[in-house]
Amino acid sequence: MQDGYNSLVITLVIFSAIVPAAMAVETGGYVVQPAYDLYPEYSELYFSPHSPDTVLLNDPAPTPVSLTDLPPWILVALGIVAITPGIIFTAKYLSAVNLPLIGGFKRVSEKNLFENSSRTTIFRCVKENPGIRLAEIERSTGFTYKNLIYHLNLLKNFGKITSSECKNTLGFFENAGKFSPDERAMIMHLQHQSERKILESIAHNPGISRQEISTRVGIAGPSVSWHIHFLLHDGIIEQKKEGNTVRHYLRDPMIEIYQRCASGNAG
Repeated sequence: MQDGYNSLVITLVIFSAIVPAAMAVETGGYVVQPAYDLYPEYSELYFSPHSPDTVLLNDPAPTPVSLTDLPPWILVALGIVAITPGIIFTAKYLSAVNLPLIGGFKRVSEKNLFENSSRTTIFRCVKENPGIRLAEIERSTGFTYKNLIYHLNLLKNFGKITSSECKNTLGFFENAGKFSPDERAMIMHLQHQSERKILESIAHNPGISRQEISTRVGIAGPSVSWHIHFLLHDGIIEQKKEGNTVRHYLRDPMIEIYQRCASGNAG
């Protein structure tokens, strides 16, 4: 605080030294002084010492005002300020003890999580369609994006559903121990038509090359490489180089998982 005060004093001193010099340059070197002597009545009125005789220089004494003299809008504002803390405290108390609040809303808990029909519909949609994407839930349920995000977050927070990422998108699953991380990854990749065909080619032709996959699936080589990149990233397949040829295989843990998921018997 003292440092700030000292800085302010130094600034004022520098400013008071610079301003007269600047004014002198601006006026061509002439010094301007107030001509109080030309108008003695004003000098006496405004520049005389403060005393009881100088009435104009003394502030009038404050006049007490009672509440009945205040305008109605001020009384209303004062009332709102007075009762607001009580309203906030009451709302927090009711929320904390899980009692119904204004409009029928109450705090969401494990017990009443599925009392909301929209949330129940969304959960059923996820349960019946493992790995379903947000856009697909939106189409299936007809709910808005914001509404879906709200209910999905609640279901995740209470451990009813979980999500897995695949190719920068999220797929949602019932969180009941039905699917392992590898199964969730396989399910989500099989939902892509091109990747389903690629995985089918690799599963039925272990050691197949990229060119052979491209011919069998009917998509360009660069597109095959793009899909293979994600399959490798998620540990679905593996590559082995034989001479100048890179060959592709399902990883051992994924062979049985692929057979179950591709046949629709996952979980």
